[in-house]
Amino acid sequence: MERTIARTREINIESMNEKIINIGHGVEDLYFDHPQQTMADIVDALHKYDRVVIVLTEGVALENLNYKEKNFLQILEDLCVENKWPMDKIHFVLPNLVQDKSVWPSIEYGGSSTANSDINGNLFLHTQAVKFETQKKIKHTFGHFVVRSTWDRLLVGSHLYSKHKNKTFQTYCRSLVNPVHMLHMDLDMLLHITSCDKKLGEEVLGKVAEFIGQMPIEKTSSQHISTREPDEVFGWVEGPVDNEILGWYNGIFVDVVSEKMITGKTFFPTEKTARPLATKTPFLIMAAPNYIKNLRRLGFKSFSRFWDESYDYQQGVQRVESIQRITDDLAKLDHEQLQDMYQDMSSILDHNHKIYHELTGKKIRSVFKI
Repeated sequence: MERTIARTREINIESMNEKIINIGHGVEDLYFDHPQQTMADIVDALHKYDRVVIVLTEGVALENLNYKEKNFLQILEDLCVENKWPMDKIHFVLPNLVQDKSVWPSIEYGGSSTANSDINGNLFLHTQAVKFETQKKIKHTFGHFVVRSTWDRLLVGSHLYSKHKNKTFQTYCRSLVNPVHMLHMDLDMLLHITSCDKKLGEEVLGKVAEFIGQMPIEKTSSQHISTREPDEVFGWVEGPVDNEILGWYNGIFVDVVSEKMITGKTFFPTEKTARPLATKTPFLIMAAPNYIKNLRRLGFKSFSRFWDESYDYQQGVQRVESIQRITDDLAKLDHEQLQDMYQDMSSILDHNHKIYHELTGKKIRSVFKI
């Protein structure tokens, strides 16, 4: 489930009158969804409670978060100054493994889907529990699996569709007939980004429009959108079951991973990154800067011997364009060349598979000193 309205709940602590405000899957890189209600909840709680705990369940870089074009933390600081509250009246709990804790006086690592738990409740380690046997028979050069739409996923997906359609195994589970889906395609951000670069806009918007016209792009045999319980907001369950989607990996050479957080100082690995690790599949990753570097901190190896990974220092459109150039180069390779490259990568892939299945929440916390 994505973009749900921020939910609040109260807890009683013996020595403190405290309110917890849980901002769920509405959090994005720069903005959170339903901002007016969320801010109203926060302001109301600050006036009524001794302490307000804001729990972010997504790994956003806190200092990047905005409300109505103004920095979220600056708004909260102004509220504290105006009302003569200590700034640590507001406490943040969030799952960004590399969060800069100097940006606010009271921050701790935590929240759901984090390294505080192993497998259950941990988006990154959850795939450890899925039994999968790698029997790689490459049929497609690329895999790209998307449910929730964002501007960068539209750019990556439309590029693969327009230039390498026959070499790509792709899903993009948004429906033209679902008005909620269309409202949440992230087209406003895409238009904003392309308006800043006229040449880019002219080049990509036609491709994106054609790509959207093909949606929904599904590969699941079970038609999960109609056979599983629908999301109460979107009317669409968030993707096929793990066993089915993992099965697709035996037929692809490289997974073009579209992670959720793509800007700022953040590291929030999810099941999207876990899938290629668990299936011995090479990866290209659209994520925040230094994402691959942080994977290496956990012991994983990457593929700089096979393609230019300097894109890991980039973010936004630059990173998208660098990944597109790599896909263009890989698309030139024939089936035999891909098989040979895959064999050359086998030691890296075996290593990553082993490291992934040995990884624990405790080890992740130890590596990042949290």
